[in-house]
Amino acid sequence: MTWRVHLTNQAIQRLDLLAGKKESLLVAWSQRDRATYFQLSDGIEIGEHQHQAVARTSDKWAEFVGSLVAPNGVHLPIIRTATFTLYSTVDGRARLFDLGGKELVWEADGKDTPLEIKSGTLPFRAQAFDPVMGVVGGLDEKGKLHLYQQQIRVGTFDLKLKPTDEDPLLLVISEGAGSIIAAAHTEIVLADSGGKVVKRLSVHYPVGRLACSPNGKLLATGDSETGVIRVYELPDLIPTHQRHAVDLIHRATPTQLIAEFPPQGAGPGALVISNQGQIAFTLYGMICMSTLKQMDALPRPQPLL
Repeated sequence: MTWRVHLTNQAIQRLDLLAGKKESLLVAWSQRDRATYFQLSDGIEIGEHQHQAVARTSDKWAEFVGSLVAPNGVHLPIIRTATFTLYSTVDGRARLFDLGGKELVWEADGKDTPLEIKSGTLPFRAQAFDPVMGVVGGLDEKGKLHLYQQQIRVGTFDLKLKPTDEDPLLLVISEGAGSIIAAAHTEIVLADSGGKVVKRLSVHYPVGRLACSPNGKLLATGDSETGVIRVYELPDLIPTHQRHAVDLIHRATPTQLIAEFPPQGAGPGALVISNQGQIAFTLYGMICMSTLKQMDALPRPQPLL
């Protein structure tokens, strides 16, 4: 089932897709400390999350961390506060702290280990975290990839990206870090967990959003100029589907009346994709849950006979 819902009159900051053993949820963050849970299957709202951060030295720290679990039992992957961003592993036993873009700290078994960061590279312009293996990735202002395996520095790798100040630098990492994808302007680069470039693709549009399925087999992009969402198969970066985001919203079943649709060509905000090809995205304060079946399938390259 595809569905749409109008959540807020402001832009939604982030979407998280949480696949539980019995139930999958979509989490929409309308504010840094406030989220709404939706059933992935039908868009029914099942609750909210709101946190009030405490200092890590506080007696209530363990209680705070213990509360960062969704109704389906999955640990919330990213928590943002005024002073730090917390990335959690799937089992909740280890965490990465981004201390305001000034320092990255790996915490496991109650022990903190600052990551070795080259001088002048923080804050990263893009950052990603693999919640299964604990791989940390960051893109500096020159587009170079910095990789860490938990607290251990793997190295710095030149992906040959040419970022500009106007275009965003984007980075996503699949679960297990089998796929590490970076994008800048019209360039998409796939690298492996060792930082080696596996595939490079030049596209005809500016990449404004990037999302990778947890298994690292599907990549979704958002076109910042025309509002088209495109899907590629990895590792070959073969384009398979595309559709305007507004068209997908029109095709989705409303869970409530929407007074006004976004304009044609509006670019998607937050963007996520599942292993099964379910695609969730936002346009302003609206959320749409769609699938590859609702998109236009693209012809696949065929070898010459």
